[in-house]
Amino acid sequence: MTKEAKEAKEQAILNMAEKMFLSMDYDKIKMSVLAKELKMSNGLLFVYFKTKETLFMCLLFREYEKRLDYLINIANEMPFDSFGDIKQLFMTELELLIDTNPLYIGLESMRSAILEKNTDLDILFSMKKKLFERTLELASVVCKGGILTANQFIDIFFMESAILIGCKLSSDVPSDVVEIVNKIGIEGFNRSFKDDVLMAVSCYFDGFETRLGK
Repeated sequence: MTKEAKEAKEQAILNMAEKMFLSMDYDKIKMSVLAKELKMSNGLLFVYFKTKETLFMCLLFREYEKRLDYLINIANEMPFDSFGDIKQLFMTELELLIDTNPLYIGLESMRSAILEKNTDLDILFSMKKKLFERTLELASVVCKGGILTANQFIDIFFMESAILIGCKLSSDVPSDVVEIVNKIGIEGFNRSFKDDVLMAVSCYFDGFETRLGK
């Protein structure tokens, strides 16, 4: 099989995994069912992806690449004359991400707790290295005006991810628990994931700006 054919097959597997992830809970997705949908043997599927976690981690990193491509393209068209310009880039793109990409949100929220626990280490290292290099590329564009250093930008970028994960986990309350809480009338228990993320990230930016003295 040629390199191009192998890559095309990998993308087809990732596309089917994406379709299944968006229609059912991760725990209910079986590699055997995925292989059946793709009309391939279980053994062949595991040749491409050694574990289920490796498969979905690769799917998440595909989303990372799409996101970074989008941010780099937008950043290249923006002036960064103040810290507020950088905050605007983050906040506008973050709101768009929350509104339009449940795949990214869902996979990101389970990355460290589930996916990284059983992902092929060589593949994980390779993907993280590539992700960091692309993040540095984005940082070089955003930091060209000298408002932030590349390290400061990367701190913000990964803190945003941590906030997103934390807010997602706190908003994912089982429906039966929500029903009980609603009957009791505990105010503030039900969380709006989007509102919490945007407020927390905005507050983080404001605190970061204060420390910079900008």
